[in-house]
Amino acid sequence: MTGWIEKALGPLSGVRGKPSRLAPNEAPFPRLTLPGEPTLIYAIGDVHGCIDHLRLLEQRIVADGRLTPGLKLIVMLGDYVDRGPNSAGVLDHLIAPAPDGFRRLCLRGNHDDMLLRLVEGTVDPEWWLEFGGAETLFSYGYDLQHLAGDRRRAVSDIIRRFAREMPPTHLAFLKRLPAALTTPRYFFCHAGVRPGVSLEEQSDEDLLWVRAPFLEHKGAPFERTIIHGHTPSKKPFVSRYRIGLDTNACRGGKLSVARIAADGVRILSV
Repeated sequence: MTGWIEKALGPLSGVRGKPSRLAPNEAPFPRLTLPGEPTLIYAIGDVHGCIDHLRLLEQRIVADGRLTPGLKLIVMLGDYVDRGPNSAGVLDHLIAPAPDGFRRLCLRGNHDDMLLRLVEGTVDPEWWLEFGGAETLFSYGYDLQHLAGDRRRAVSDIIRRFAREMPPTHLAFLKRLPAALTTPRYFFCHAGVRPGVSLEEQSDEDLLWVRAPFLEHKGAPFERTIIHGHTPSKKPFVSRYRIGLDTNACRGGKLSVARIAADGVRILSV
């Protein structure tokens, strides 16, 4: 393994940006920078609890890259939890070691951030349940389908118990997720970036939540090709300026990955 990748990926190298408006006065999330391009990068879109899709896709990645020497990096673009059937299983999988011969880097998605904020007590539980959290609770063994009496009070009690009992390894994983990864040619984040703002100065809020200003941008190209998820589509969006990889795995679509190498970009899906 080359020395620069070890230095850059562990421990995290912080590039400080604007504070997030999601949490005033909070320190910006970590940003990672690699001074060189890995031999292969496999960027995976929104998993949303679909552990079976993720395992199958990783098998395809391993088969594809096993004979290629050099650094092979799996970049997860965020949104590991909510909506799909097994959020807890996805976090267990991502905390475990990456496949032999690969490094795995997980970025922060807005759903991952909201789960952490729920546990910390800064998100309304009823809103979070509508946001996809009910499926996450179920994956941890909490069933809300048979609540009786004062529902709001019962939900609050369950959320408090969940916050106390959530595995410490899952909490630690969510807390340390970075918001972005920069390489010489690419910029990886969950949602996208705000046009007219340098990549170094992007806010956490935009990196996790932006849609229309980014997706509808027709002006000058960004400093690097943006690799992102967050906004679902039937198939990956691939252009010179951005690659969108959320293909709605949690709602009957596929889980997609962009294979990025010196000879270009190729899409794999399961």
